[in-house]
Amino acid sequence: MSVLTIGDKRLGAALIELGHLKDEDLQRALERHREIGGSLAEVIVDMGLLSEQRMAQVIEEAFGIPLVNLHEVEIAPEVKAKLPAEKARELEAIPFGLDSDTLRVAFTNPLDTLRVDEVEDLTEMLVEPYQVLRPSFEYALAVNYPELGLEPPPPPSPVPEHELRLGELLIQKGLLKKDELEQALVEQEKTGELLGRILVSKGWIEEAQLYEALAEQEKAEFLPRTDKVEVDPDSANLFLRTDALRYHAVPVKQDRKRVHVVVSDLRHRHAIEELLGRKAKFILTLPDEWEKLFNRAYPGSGRLGESLVQEGKLDRDSLRQALKVQERLGKARPLGEVLVELGYVSPDDVEEALKKQRAGGGRLEDTLVQSGKINPEMLAQSLAIQLGYDYIDPVENPPDPGVLHLVGENTVRRYTVFPHHLEGDALVVLMKDPRNIWAIDDLRVFTKHEIIPAVATEEQIVKLIERFYGSSGDLDELTKEFAHKHPEEEETSSDLDDNAVVRLVNTIIREAYLQDASDIHIEPRETDVIVRIRIDGALREYMRLPKGAAPAIASRIKIMGNLDIAERRLPQDGRVRFKDRSIDLDLRLSTLPTVYGEKSVMRLLRKATEIPEIEGLGFAPDVFERFQEVISKPYGIFLITGPTGSGKSFTTFSILKRVATPDKNTTTIEDPVEYEIPGINQTQVNMAAGLDFARALRAFLRQDPDIIMVGEIRDSETAQIATEAALTGHLVIATLHTNDAAGAVTRLDEMGVELFNISASLIGVLAQRLVRRVCDHCKVEVEPDPSVLRRLDLDEEQFKEATLYRGVGCERCNGTGYKGRYAIHELMVINDEIRRAIVEGKSATEIKELARKHGMKTLREDGVYKAMQGITTLEEVMARTIE
Repeated sequence: MSVLTIGDKRLGAALIELGHLKDEDLQRALERHREIGGSLAEVIVDMGLLSEQRMAQVIEEAFGIPLVNLHEVEIAPEVKAKLPAEKARELEAIPFGLDSDTLRVAFTNPLDTLRVDEVEDLTEMLVEPYQVLRPSFEYALAVNYPELGLEPPPPPSPVPEHELRLGELLIQKGLLKKDELEQALVEQEKTGELLGRILVSKGWIEEAQLYEALAEQEKAEFLPRTDKVEVDPDSANLFLRTDALRYHAVPVKQDRKRVHVVVSDLRHRHAIEELLGRKAKFILTLPDEWEKLFNRAYPGSGRLGESLVQEGKLDRDSLRQALKVQERLGKARPLGEVLVELGYVSPDDVEEALKKQRAGGGRLEDTLVQSGKINPEMLAQSLAIQLGYDYIDPVENPPDPGVLHLVGENTVRRYTVFPHHLEGDALVVLMKDPRNIWAIDDLRVFTKHEIIPAVATEEQIVKLIERFYGSSGDLDELTKEFAHKHPEEEETSSDLDDNAVVRLVNTIIREAYLQDASDIHIEPRETDVIVRIRIDGALREYMRLPKGAAPAIASRIKIMGNLDIAERRLPQDGRVRFKDRSIDLDLRLSTLPTVYGEKSVMRLLRKATEIPEIEGLGFAPDVFERFQEVISKPYGIFLITGPTGSGKSFTTFSILKRVATPDKNTTTIEDPVEYEIPGINQTQVNMAAGLDFARALRAFLRQDPDIIMVGEIRDSETAQIATEAALTGHLVIATLHTNDAAGAVTRLDEMGVELFNISASLIGVLAQRLVRRVCDHCKVEVEPDPSVLRRLDLDEEQFKEATLYRGVGCERCNGTGYKGRYAIHELMVINDEIRRAIVEGKSATEIKELARKHGMKTLREDGVYKAMQGITTLEEVMARTIE
C-alpha cells in the first residue's frame, strides 16, 4: 500500500480549495494511489480528472513552482554534470540552470521533498525546484544524457496528429461539425485536455460514439458492454491488480498467438505488450464498463502478494504460480451471496450491512456479526464455502493430539491457528481466516509439511489452544502443596501467590471462560473449598480444593483487584482486566466474609465490542418495530426491568450503541462501570466520596446532556431527578427491579414520583428474562406435554402447525440439552389511554390488561412464541415467567 507524501496531501487540499476537483473525485484518486503508488498528480491525470497541463497550472498557482519547457532550454555541460545520468533518470530530475550557489532543477514531481533533498545532498547546492511535463523530461533526458542510450521522442506539436485524425473521422461519420472541431482544438491548445474529453464534455458527441471512433482509428475491437465477458483466471493473473489499474487493462483470455486484453485507454498498448512479453489483441470499452470488468477479474484490494512484489520481496513468476495454486481451491464468490444462499441472511440484510460497511469501514462479515444477523459459526461456515475450504467443528471432529508437536505454542498463539490432523503428508490446520498467507507460509516452514487450511471460529480455536497447550498441572501441584501444610500455616499465602496459587486462579478463570460461564464462585466450606461456575444461568460444581487453599485464593483475588489484602472482616469489590495468553477479558470481583472464610465471586464481563446491535437482541419482529419507535424518541424515560441476571445491562448498552450518536452528549452513572463504551461519558458511583446516583444525576443536568443512562433507580431521590430530567427534554434510559412492565409504574409511584409526572415522562417499559436455548447439536422434535400446556393455559390446537424441540444432552452442552441463552421480552409502549390510566391511579394489573389490548405481548406469550420457533422449550418458559 503506497503512502501519501506531504506534498501529495497538500496538493489534494489545494485541488479541493481551488475548485478543480470534487471531494468524491479526490477520494477515488486517493484510493487508486493507495494501490498503484506513484505521485498523486500523475494518478489524477491518468484517471482523466485533470489534464497534465492543467495540473501544472494548479501546482504553479498553489505552490509557486513554475513550469519549464526543456524542449526550449539548452543546458550547459557544467550544469547537467551536477547530477549523474543514472540519478537524473532515477529521481526524474534534470538540472538546467545555475545562479551563484543555487541550482535550478526540473522535476516531474516537484512536490516530492525527499527527491529535492536528495538532489541537494548529491550536488551540495541549494536547489530551486521547477516542474516539467513528462514528454519534455523524456526528451531532455535522452538529449542531455546520451550515455543512457535513450531514443529522443519527437517534439510535441500543438495538436497531436492522431487527435486531428480522430476529429476528421468523427466529421466523416457525421457525428461532429467542422466548426465544433475547430472550437475544441482551440480549447485543447489552451488546456492540454484530450480532444475526445473536450468533445464529450461539450455534449457534441456521446461517450460511446467517441470510444467506437477511437477503436476504429486504432484498428481495435469496440465492446460497448462487458457483462457477458468471461474472464479466464490464468489470463487475468498475467497482470497484477496494480498493473491492471495502472494501464487500464484486463487480460481476459489467451490463445497461441496473443492475449486478448480489454482496455479503456489505448495509449498504453506498447507498455502492456512489453509487460505481457507477447502480442496482444486490444478490445476497447467504456471506462465504467472496464471498471465493472476489473472488479470481477480482481476482487478485493491491496492484496498481500502484490505488495510483496512492489517491495521487491517476491518476483512476479512466484506470485503467479501461487495464484494458480489458489485458483485450484475454487473461485471465491462474494460472501454476502454465500450467506444468502445458505439462508442465514436476506439480500436486504446484506445490502444494509454493506451500507454500514461503506460508512464505517471494516469487513462485511464483521458488520453482520456485530449487528446480530449472523453468529460466528455461521460466518465460519460461510467463509469456508466462499473460499473453498472445509469447515471443521472441533467438538464434533476432535483434533488428533498426535500432531500437536508439529506446531509450537508461540506459533499457534501468534496466528490463532490449531493443528488438527494429517491428510497424507499435508497438515490440516484450523484457521479463523485462511486468507492469512503469512501464517500458512510460516507453518509450512516450521512443520516441513504442506498446509491445508480449514475454517473454525476464533473462539473455538482459542479454546483448543488453551485446552491443549495450556497448563494442566496447577490443581495437582496446589493440592499436594496444601496436603502437607499444618493448620497454623494456612493463614500464610505469600509464598504461594507467585507460584501455584497464581496459576490455579488463572486456570479457574481460563476454564470458566472456555465453558462460557458468566460467574465463578469460590466458597470455603467446613472441610474444603468448592469452586462453582454459572453457565446459562445455573451454577455447576467445577472442582473441590483443600481447605487450606481458601486464604491463598482470596488473597490472590484481592491482589488482582487492588483490594486490601489485610481486610478480612468486610466485603470488598473491585475490577480487573485479565490477560492470559489468548484470553483477554474484564472481571468484576467481590469478596464476602463467611463463617468458614472469605467467599469470592468473579463475574466475567463480555467486551464492549461484543455488545450486538439492537437487531441482535432477540426481539420478535412486531415487538422490534415498536421498540425501535420508542427508543427513537428525543426525550422521555425508558425503563428496562427484570431481576439480576436478566440481561438488562446488555440491552441498555445495545440501545446506547444505537442512539448515542456523535452529535449527542451521552452520560451514564453506573455501579460499577461494566462496559467501557467509546464516545460515551461514563461515571461510576463512589459512595466513599459521596457520589451516588442522585448526586451524579443532578450534576449531569448541568453538563448539557442529550441522553442520560442510569444504571439502576434504587431510591426516591434518584427516581424523581430521573423523571425531572425526562420532563425537561432529555432521553433517560434506566433499569429497575420489577416483575413485569406494568409493575414499573407502581414502583415509581411507591418511590414518591407523582402519577402525573410518571404519565408525562414515561415513554415505554421493557421487561425481560433470559431463557436457555435448546442445544442445536442434540435437539430432537417432541410433542407438547399436556401437563405443561395446562399449567401455561395453552391449547394443543395452537401447536398443530408448530414444531417443538428439546435437547437430549451431548458433549457440546455438558449433557443439559441447553446451550446459551435467549431473551424474552414484554414491551409496554405508553399511549394516551395508558397515560390516563396512570394519572387515574389504576393498578398494575389494570394497566397491563390495557397494554395487552393495545398489542403488548407478555413475557410468557413471547416465551411461548420463541418455543414455537424452536429456540427454547415450554418448560423453560414456564420456569422463568409467572402469570
